[in-house]
Amino acid sequence: MKAIRKILALIRKADKDFNLIQQNDKIVIGISGGKDSMALLYALNLYKRFSKNNFEIYPCMINLGFDNFNPSIIEDYVNKLGYKLEILNEPQVYEILKIQKEKQKLTHLPCSICSRMKKAIINKYANTINVTKVSFAHHKDDAIETLFLNEIYGGRIATFSPKMLLENENINFIRPFIYVSEQDIKKMISEEHIPTLGIVCPNDKHTERENIKNILLNIYEKYPEAKQNFLNMLKNKEKEDIFYLHEDHQIENTKLTYHQVKEINDFIIYKEFNNEPITEIDKKSFKFLIYLNNKLIGTSSIIKLKEREYKLNSINIDEKYKQIFLDDLKKELFQRFNPYTFID
Repeated sequence: MKAIRKILALIRKADKDFNLIQQNDKIVIGISGGKDSMALLYALNLYKRFSKNNFEIYPCMINLGFDNFNPSIIEDYVNKLGYKLEILNEPQVYEILKIQKEKQKLTHLPCSICSRMKKAIINKYANTINVTKVSFAHHKDDAIETLFLNEIYGGRIATFSPKMLLENENINFIRPFIYVSEQDIKKMISEEHIPTLGIVCPNDKHTERENIKNILLNIYEKYPEAKQNFLNMLKNKEKEDIFYLHEDHQIENTKLTYHQVKEINDFIIYKEFNNEPITEIDKKSFKFLIYLNNKLIGTSSIIKLKEREYKLNSINIDEKYKQIFLDDLKKELFQRFNPYTFID
């Protein structure tokens, strides 16, 4: 089977699972000229033909100031697909990265700073043309590598989300390739004769991500089933925890915090606050303790009716804080399980 057919099926699955593309969406695609972003442009252009939703594509490319940047071959290809490639000229980025490299005494340019700056540039462009969705070409191998990088260097179990809302920017990041493997992308690039740029970034093949990639390749060679199991682990839906709220969760721009009842002591506090008899822990609902300046001021519980469907079971809090809590709870559900249904 040709790679494009498999990739389109995986995009459709990701779109269905995470509600990535809605009717009349306008989507900016950030193109680096590498295989992943070029494959994304090609695949989404085809996906438009049979997607249940109509959407528009706006390809853009950033000139970061690297010495050998020449987008002409990419511009020609994008034009053949029927689009205009917008070049965002930001050559000062390379100078900033070189300064930071010296300042931090690094052996290579700081990738994390570069990544943040690129996202900021694309967000700015998206807002300029009134587009509220940006698509990146991160694939499932990227997601697994990011998990390992965060564990090793960040001390946390985390990777990027298939769909993420940046409220301050009013931008949704989507990753339609979240189920697609790098191997399938390489195959599609070859089969469909999609052009790519040569090496542009001075860090190419000299990053910690590349080291993690090689480690994972060794794991996959010895344990072939590990690759799919790593992805299964990332998308596994917890049966008891709807999200990680064992520690206090701060509601932005307020002094309110809350966390999920997991320990017996929290369960007792929950029951006492509501003047309820202390019986066995109810595992059918998710309970929360809500605090203001570290003082318990309320409780709430929700019930999972079915997959991705939740219902407010109870809430005991002053009316002026009720909506603030519910809005934040819904935001957490949105970021992890969208599409989802919440019944007040």
